[in-house]
Amino acid sequence: MAYDPPPHYHLGGPSDPQPPQSVPPSYSPLQPQQPYAEGYGPPPMTAQPSAPAPGVPAQPAFGTQPLLQPPPAAPRKSPAVILFATLMAVGLAAAAVSIALWLKANGDLEDVEARVDDRDKQILQLQDDLEAAEAQVAELEGPAAEAETLRACIDDLNEYYSTPEGSDEEAAALEALDVSCDGLIF
Repeated sequence: MAYDPPPHYHLGGPSDPQPPQSVPPSYSPLQPQQPYAEGYGPPPMTAQPSAPAPGVPAQPAFGTQPLLQPPPAAPRKSPAVILFATLMAVGLAAAAVSIALWLKANGDLEDVEARVDDRDKQILQLQDDLEAAEAQVAELEGPAAEAETLRACIDDLNEYYSTPEGSDEEAAALEALDVSCDGLIF
């Protein structure tokens, strides 16, 4: 039994390169030479020839080779699904930005509140220091006024002792001495 080899086989020498196969080899269905065992028939066909899908060239169907079918086309997505997905992505980005801004503002608010608390403490400390200083001034005002009165009395005494006796200047100095030293000497 002789048959012609298919055109995609290369029967050249071992050094000749073989061209790549572009189509799988096609075989003709052969009937088995041996009879089937009793009760067993020929194997069932796995693929039945059918009309090819539009745009797909017709292929021969053989019992040993399944038919090649194009993959099922994915259902087209509705524009509403695309719009909804886009809106979800924009919403997610907006939520991320608002959370970031809120966290930043919350941190700034805490910083400002801490600074305000520090300033309030400083103001309270300064007010306490001012009250203490005013109390010290009040304590020193009495002795300072007494010292000033005493100084005026001493000046008038010096003036009185520097004037000649029995003069009008001595009488004026004595009157000034009575006013400035009232309660201190007399």
